[in-house]
Amino acid sequence: MNKNKRLNKTILILCGIELILIIFFLAYLLVYSGMVGEDSLIMSPALYLAVIFIIFIPIGMLLYYIGIRNRKINVFKFEVDEQKFTNKSKKVVKNEKGKRFTELLKLDIANVEKKEEIKFDEVTSLYDFCRSFRNYCASRKHLYYTEDDIRSFIASLLTSKMMILQGMSGTGKTSIALAFEQFIGNPTTVIAVQPVWKERSDLIGYFNEFTKKFNETPLLKELYRSNFDDQIYIIVLDEMNIARIEYYFAEFLSLLEYPNEDQRTLEITNDSWPKDPKMIMEGRLKIKRNVYFLGTANNDESTFSISDKVYDRSMVLNLDNKAQAFEAEDQGPIKISNENFENLAKSALNSFKNQDTIKQRINTLNKILVQHFAITFGNRMVNQIMSYVPIYVACGGNEEDAFDDFISKKILRKLDGKDIFKVASALPSFLDSLNHAFGVNKMMKCKKYLKRFEVR
Repeated sequence: MNKNKRLNKTILILCGIELILIIFFLAYLLVYSGMVGEDSLIMSPALYLAVIFIIFIPIGMLLYYIGIRNRKINVFKFEVDEQKFTNKSKKVVKNEKGKRFTELLKLDIANVEKKEEIKFDEVTSLYDFCRSFRNYCASRKHLYYTEDDIRSFIASLLTSKMMILQGMSGTGKTSIALAFEQFIGNPTTVIAVQPVWKERSDLIGYFNEFTKKFNETPLLKELYRSNFDDQIYIIVLDEMNIARIEYYFAEFLSLLEYPNEDQRTLEITNDSWPKDPKMIMEGRLKIKRNVYFLGTANNDESTFSISDKVYDRSMVLNLDNKAQAFEAEDQGPIKISNENFENLAKSALNSFKNQDTIKQRINTLNKILVQHFAITFGNRMVNQIMSYVPIYVACGGNEEDAFDDFISKKILRKLDGKDIFKVASALPSFLDSLNHAFGVNKMMKCKKYLKRFEVR
C-alpha cells in the first residue's frame, strides 16, 4: 500500500509540472503577441513551437502515466518474484547451515541412489590371478613385467597395506598401479605429493573457520567412498618422497598396522555435528582393510631419503629394468572383492608347511648380519617375512627366491646408512658366511645388491 501511495503522489507531481508548462507557454504567447502583433505572431515560429509543446507535452505525460501504471504491475510482480527468490535463498542457506562436508554428503546420496549391487568374480588361485594380471598388462595395456615382478607386487599388497615402488624413470612404477586398478575394475586415485607438505591436513584437508566448511581432498573422498563396499581401493602417492613422508603420512603408517579395522579410525575433526556424513562417527573415519597405499619414489637430488620408519612398515618393489615384450593371450578384467583377495592370502598361509625352515633361515641370517655389520631386524620384519614367503610361493614362485627377494629389498638396505668403507671391508667375510649358510648359487639378489659396496 505504501508503494501505491508513493506512485500516486509521483503521478500528481507530474500532472502539476504538465499544468505549469502549459501555463508558461500560454503566457509566453500572450507576451509575444503584444510585442509583435497578431499577424506577425501567426507567421512566427514561436507560435508553432508553443503549439507543439502544448499538444505533445500532455500526450507525453499521458504515455508516461500509462507506462507508470504498467510499471506498477510489473514492479509488483518483480518484487513478488524477488521475494520468493529471497525466501528460497534463505531456505537453501538454512538447509546448508551445519553442513561442513558437502562432497562427502553427495557420496552418501549417490550410495543411497545406487541401483545395482556390485557383482564380483570368484578367484580361487593366486597363481592364476597373477598370470591373468600379467597377461592383462601385456595384451590390453602393452605393459610388460616379469613373472617375479608380478608375484612380488601381489605378494607385497597382501603382506602390507603400504608399498613403495622404486626404480628408474620409465620402468612402469605408476603404470603397474594404474593397470591393476583397471584389472580389478575400480579407479585408482593418484595423489600428486607436493614439496611443501608437512602435516596430515595436506592429505586429508582441514576445517575452514571462515567459511565453516571442510576442505575435502581427493584422498578424504576416496577413503570415505571405500566404506560403502568391498572393492579394492588403490591410492597412489606419486613421488611420495618429494616431501618428508614421516611428516605428512606418519598417522597413516601407524594406523595401517592395526589388524582390526575398528581400531583404524582417522580423526577428521575434533567434534561432531548433527549433519555430518553418516560414515564419520564422532569426527572419526574408519580406514577399512580394502584400502591400499602405493607410493612411487625417486632417488635424486630433488627428493628426501626414505627413513627406516617408513621402510620398515612398507613393502618394497624395485622395478629396475624393463621386461622384454612377449606374446600374451588376451585377458579381460577380473572384478575381485577384497574379502576374496585376503582369503587367498589366508589360504596360502594355511597351506604353507615350511614355517620352521623360514624361521631357521631368519635366525641364521640375523646372526651373520650382527656379526659382520652390526645390524639386525625386529619382530615386524619377521612377521612380514613369514607372510610374504608363503604368499609369494602361492603366486607361483619358490621359497628360496621369495626369501632372497625380501632380504635384498628390506634388510640389506639398512647398510646404506653405514660407513661405506667399513661395509666394504667386512663384505668378503660376510659373503663367505652367506655362501656357507645358504649355498654358493643362492641368495643371488642379495649378492647383486651388495656389489654396490665393493671397492674397485
